[in-house]
Amino acid sequence: MSDNIFSLHDDHESLKNAAFVSSIVKKYTDRDPIENQSITIKAKKKNMQYKLIRLTDDQFHQLRKNSLTIAEDYFHLMCLSEDKSIIYQNLSKMYSALKWCFGESSDYYDPWKCSFSFPFLLSFSKEGVDFDYLMYIIDIRASINFQVAKIIYADDKTYRREIVHEPFTELPREEINYCINFITGYLTGLFKVLHKQYAKPFLKHVRSELVIYGYKDGDFFEHQYDSEEEVEEAVQELTAAPKGAIRHEPPENG
Repeated sequence: MSDNIFSLHDDHESLKNAAFVSSIVKKYTDRDPIENQSITIKAKKKNMQYKLIRLTDDQFHQLRKNSLTIAEDYFHLMCLSEDKSIIYQNLSKMYSALKWCFGESSDYYDPWKCSFSFPFLLSFSKEGVDFDYLMYIIDIRASINFQVAKIIYADDKTYRREIVHEPFTELPREEINYCINFITGYLTGLFKVLHKQYAKPFLKHVRSELVIYGYKDGDFFEHQYDSEEEVEEAVQELTAAPKGAIRHEPPENG
């Protein structure tokens, strides 16, 4: 046959197909776009600062593949949970402040034991060298976690990626905890300023812990129950109440 029926290497057709597929993906998955909002963290060291930038799910996924997980300091997080002057221990307040500041939650989490997640890029320079880390704020079993990972080049074979690493010299434990404290304090201050303006009721659910939390009639609440039946009864009661109609936010990817 002189003419090919199928052309597998038509660049123009490939571009058209890519655009068409993208439009279909957008059609069925489109949501409010996540903007790369940021805050600046002033470090203890003079003339040094960290840039915390909100990432989209795609951006986070691409960077997460080339990163080294840093061990968490659970004692520090426990101390934060006992500090009543900040909102760290309150899921409804932390979620609301994060959403006010950085937009909707990511879809990148386990819907059984989590209810939100916010991925960030943490960038800084030290002694003329640029460094980039991931910081991932997520609730796991009704407790807030700040997960940190060092970003490395895709072809870097120096490190083992499958293990958890202790902090590296450019971002020691003290500075990681400082950043966590700064972010928590920033969100607490934001919440104190904006909470009286909050008017949109919501309800979220941490299924593994039988916890529901949200906002209704001026109250940022959090309740834990003994059974799924009690949770369902509470959800029905809250969502059926005529005053301040509440919106149940099921897991984004559940």
